[in-house]
Amino acid sequence: MFSILFVLISRIPLFFLKATSLLLYTIAKSLNVSQLKVTEKNINYCFGNDKKLINKSFKETIELSLLFPFVWGKQDNYKSLIDSDYLELRSLNDDRPKLFFTLHMGCVDILVFLLSELLPQIDILYTPAKNKVLEKKLLQIRQRQGARMFQSTTNGVTGLFKSFLDKNSILVASDLVPHEKGVYEKFFDKECFCLDVIEKLSKKRTHDLYFIYLTKGKQRKYKVVCKQITKQITTAEMNGFFEEAILTAPELYGWEYKKFRKLRPNKSNIY
Repeated sequence: MFSILFVLISRIPLFFLKATSLLLYTIAKSLNVSQLKVTEKNINYCFGNDKKLINKSFKETIELSLLFPFVWGKQDNYKSLIDSDYLELRSLNDDRPKLFFTLHMGCVDILVFLLSELLPQIDILYTPAKNKVLEKKLLQIRQRQGARMFQSTTNGVTGLFKSFLDKNSILVASDLVPHEKGVYEKFFDKECFCLDVIEKLSKKRTHDLYFIYLTKGKQRKYKVVCKQITKQITTAEMNGFFEEAILTAPELYGWEYKKFRKLRPNKSNIY
């Protein structure tokens, strides 16, 4: 069922997907769905009462619900969503192992497919879908070009760390809220519970460190930005890179996630 749905959506012209997403946005906004409520709380918490940004961000969230199956349904569809200068990243294909960190900005599965294309090997930490049938299909899709996916569970993180020690290249969306271990750091001057895995791994100095993310494109939907970082970084510095990226196109960030759901015990949950 999911396979058929993804293939059908992948064949729809992008302009029609965008028009459809605007209709879905209008309906979802009128229903005041939970994703809109969380988006509003996050943006108000970080930037103040910015209604324009809230609306733009929620439009992007709804559009993503169609863009993900669009890139899942056909192997090369992701290329039609990114500026062609991403091909300059072919220089990444050398003998050095690499540690990439990213954030949930835009259709992040594009980075899975892109790095699978550009590198001979890439191992990726991800959050599995709750539906077991959907999860099985998505795992097959994400690994179809050679990537290896590790679930963001204790066993998955352990497996990814072993892969890192074997000097394989790694991609982590490290803006996730940790299930258990993490540190409190500032994100847009607001304290939140953060993954410190990039800080720990960068200290090993065995991998070249890169920050890779999607921002607003010039010709197409997205532009791929990839910056090499020549020193080990702290979690606070990692959040600084995230803030810098988000400010280039704040509506593209995943504000519908409960980023501030794990505050210190003496602080109220903002949701």
